[in-house]
Amino acid sequence: MNKVILISNIKGGVGKTTLCALFCEYLKEKGFEVAACDADIQASLSRHRERELEADPKQYTSWPIGRLDTRNASKLEKYLKELHHKDGVIVIDCPGNLNDNNLSLVYRSADMIIIPMAYDVDTIDATGIFVSVVRRMSRAPFVFIPNRINVVEGKAKELQMRDETIDILGKLGTVTPRIKQSVVVKRYSTLYPLDKYQYAAVEHAFNKIIEEIKK
Repeated sequence: MNKVILISNIKGGVGKTTLCALFCEYLKEKGFEVAACDADIQASLSRHRERELEADPKQYTSWPIGRLDTRNASKLEKYLKELHHKDGVIVIDCPGNLNDNNLSLVYRSADMIIIPMAYDVDTIDATGIFVSVVRRMSRAPFVFIPNRINVVEGKAKELQMRDETIDILGKLGTVTPRIKQSVVVKRYSTLYPLDKYQYAAVEHAFNKIIEEIKK
């Protein structure tokens, strides 16, 4: 099996890089061959791995992280074609913008686009804009993953907005179970297995994504 999966949204603070690392580790623990690509100019994922290896240089890396250079269109196109000949799941951590024209090549190559989001008005609006723009570049299925959700707070009007948002997004793609706001989720690693609290926090959402991958 070969799948190229993007994790992307133009809204910052929705946990793209965190979910990328957690999802790669989760897939590996479920028996998938996994590799990650860091397409973000900030290189947050790959720099996190570098810092972890500096602190623990003898630690085995169970899945690789490469950097995706989007500056040269011909090289990028060639690299993306090569990704589709690799076994397993390749997860690409995308930048929080769509300003780079060559990013369209990345979106066109995708087999699935995972979109982390929250239920506040700004994030919903940004996600709507993102979806409308990306749909012109790619026919890959959307998977929306409500992330960093505070389940304690919420007025009746806010809860109604959540339900309405889920209903709308469900017409555009798949909506996974929510991932609650949690310190254990923010404390991600690119080297070590998920602890039991991290596993419990993400398993329902990630299992839903795996169901979609296997279709």
